[in-house]
Amino acid sequence: MRNMNYLHPSTETMSSKGTNPSEENLIGRHYLRPEQFVEVKDYNKRWKVLSLVLAIFSSLLLVLFIVSALVLYMERFKVVTTTCFDDVSCRQIEGIDKETLFKGRVNPFSELTSYEIDNVVEFLHGQDFLNLSDFKSASVNSNYIHLVEMLPPPKKQVLEYLEGKREQPVRKARAFIFRANLPNPVVVEYQVGPLPNPSYLSIIKTSSRKTKVPFFMRPFSKHEFMAVYKHILPTVLEKANKILLESYNASMINCSKQCLKFTTTPISSGFLEKGKRKCWFWFTYDIEFYTLHPLDFQFLVDMSEPNPKKWKVERVFYANNIFQDLDDLKAKYEMGTVSKTRISFPTLPDEKQYSAVYRRGKPIPVHSLPPPEVVQPKGPRYTLSGNEIEYMDWSFNVRVSPVVGTQLYNIRYKGERIVYELSMQEIGVLYSGYSPASSMLYFADSAGLFGTRMRGMMPGVDCPAHGTLLDALSYTSLSMGKLQAENSLCIFEQASQTLLRRHRAYSMTGASYSGLQDYSLVIRMYICIINYDYIFDFIFHNNGAIEVKVSSTGYLASSFYYPQEKPFGTRISENVIAGLHHHLFHFKADIDIKGTANRFQTMSIGTVNKTNPWADNPERQHVQNIIKEEDLPTEKKASPEYSFDDPKYLLITKDDRSSSHLGHRPAYRIINKGITKAQLPKGVGYEPSVTWGRHHVAITKQKDDEMTSSSMFAMWDAQDPVVRFDKYLEDDEDIIDQDLVAWLTLGMYHIPHTENVPNTGTIGTTQSFFLTPFNYFHEDPSVASRDAVKVLPRDPEHPNDGAIVDRHDMAFYFNCHSKSVDAHLSKNSSALFS
Repeated sequence: MRNMNYLHPSTETMSSKGTNPSEENLIGRHYLRPEQFVEVKDYNKRWKVLSLVLAIFSSLLLVLFIVSALVLYMERFKVVTTTCFDDVSCRQIEGIDKETLFKGRVNPFSELTSYEIDNVVEFLHGQDFLNLSDFKSASVNSNYIHLVEMLPPPKKQVLEYLEGKREQPVRKARAFIFRANLPNPVVVEYQVGPLPNPSYLSIIKTSSRKTKVPFFMRPFSKHEFMAVYKHILPTVLEKANKILLESYNASMINCSKQCLKFTTTPISSGFLEKGKRKCWFWFTYDIEFYTLHPLDFQFLVDMSEPNPKKWKVERVFYANNIFQDLDDLKAKYEMGTVSKTRISFPTLPDEKQYSAVYRRGKPIPVHSLPPPEVVQPKGPRYTLSGNEIEYMDWSFNVRVSPVVGTQLYNIRYKGERIVYELSMQEIGVLYSGYSPASSMLYFADSAGLFGTRMRGMMPGVDCPAHGTLLDALSYTSLSMGKLQAENSLCIFEQASQTLLRRHRAYSMTGASYSGLQDYSLVIRMYICIINYDYIFDFIFHNNGAIEVKVSSTGYLASSFYYPQEKPFGTRISENVIAGLHHHLFHFKADIDIKGTANRFQTMSIGTVNKTNPWADNPERQHVQNIIKEEDLPTEKKASPEYSFDDPKYLLITKDDRSSSHLGHRPAYRIINKGITKAQLPKGVGYEPSVTWGRHHVAITKQKDDEMTSSSMFAMWDAQDPVVRFDKYLEDDEDIIDQDLVAWLTLGMYHIPHTENVPNTGTIGTTQSFFLTPFNYFHEDPSVASRDAVKVLPRDPEHPNDGAIVDRHDMAFYFNCHSKSVDAHLSKNSSALFS
């Protein structure tokens, strides 16, 4: 844990009374009177020794008191330290049996510990048939481990364990291994167990996803980029360095401060011949920030062969022309038969570059006045113990998966499970453009492994100064082994300044006011992928509602400007245009309402035509809105297309009205605030990789094998997707009184504009969805909150003549402003009730 607030025990100040006690008081407290002192012979030396002993003893008692008080204080305010939280420090403790230590620290929702990872990796390297290389000696055409993570145990087993009906399920890992040196290279998904001391492995067998994936669909690895530097760039620079220097006044070799760098556009297999793997690479100036300094030199690399020595440059795009290869470009360039680009390397200092983030312009505010701050007067109001978090009536477990990032499990409210799993699944970004690289820029960002893209946060900016920052441990080839990502998960309580509820009532005999700020707990992660930073907040409100919010920020991706690019984006500088793009985010919410036997119900809002007997003309037609309830029986019917012409509530319900004194079904409502229509034609090009984007909400029967809606292969696999979400719906299973999973898509179209430079802001780029109680409780559970304020007149018949402010035993912690408000209202309440 990082940045925990240090809590100091409060000490009671001594009363001023009795600081100079009278003789009578001394006698009364059994002190000696003056005449009782007796003369003694030279006891000074003994007295000094005795005084020293007493001083030492008193000091020890004081230390013990402070420690005891601190422990009690921390327990009172639910602060839990995290010794050995990440298992790294545990392994450094001498004389402790690691396996014994391990067994007491994991639960079904824990990510792999460092101890488990080490054992899994050692076990895999001991399997001769795998012929694994370590990361340092591996190449693209080697066999090596791409990642290791926890394999979630079957849900039924976990629930039985939580109910005390069985032992904790056996822990297993899943490992993705690149097996490039086989006759038909593949990426294989294995299960390894039991943990912590594995003794077996096997290929995972499931019909929900491919567990043996053709090697050309593999996700990016560090070894692949290293191979590009080693086997492709030297050829490009050998044949085109003169062109780069003359065209852009920069290079990648011996370039001093005028350097180029390159980035990549992976090409989905939906645009290629079967079995092909290709990328467009394009040069930019190597200055802040490089995606805003694109150049018009792009080259296409065929990377289909496992051996990078056989990779080759197939096409070159330069000065708005396509060339067959580098030799073709070089020949025509030297002959003068091609238009030549001439651009000078930017010469402005960094702080004046339009693309760089430095403070510029007239300072605001004019004077150096600090902004408001949020404080926790008595420390955090949440508990963190291992990977379990408690806050008010909420409790849940948190895990960071290397593949999908933060996952929340076993989310309970008032002791009842509401959600079994809540997690982000995939980020799709679909760009538009004219040039080869920009026209094929379709990203499925899980290829970069979301959990490894969660990196350090800046305290006081990314995470509030009063928040708790945690590390995340992973093992992947992208980080060449174990990565302890410091400060990559943030936990904090916030006051949103939006009221959860309020009402001010007034009448001659009944004036009142009640209000409650929306204090909530936030679990925050940032995912940083090349130019974009995505902010994900999982928010727990005190009325039983869960909110999931995503905002995009960072830098724009852009292209070199040609007139042909104009329909696809917005020009943001002389030679740069930023393309229109569509962000898509997919989430999983395994919702359990009073157990796992649930239904998906819609409450459609329709109209009814009727005559009105209360009207002056009873025969005149009267049209009203009406509620139409319907249980949707199958997966296909429960995954409707969104229609503004058919507004409806979406509910996960329990068909049990006995829990409601009014005969309602308990339910949670799904509210999607981020609906956008996907424009890609179904089944065309890249679209099969993101079939989940067709549905703003889809409901399926829970299956352990349907772990995720996408995969790390989705960037490349459109011809034959590894996970095809639409197949989850094809069997059209019955979902009446079944364990249900809701899948939600949030989206936003982004037309860039000049205010997005130097980097895009979050205002206007935030989308969210909610899971809110719907007849689940007898009343709003937030009525139990001490944070509420209730104001009543002292005299109901004279409501303006003073009021009583009830802060529910919390008034002591409020600031001076609140106290002055309460004092004023006690004498004059006209401002509130007049």
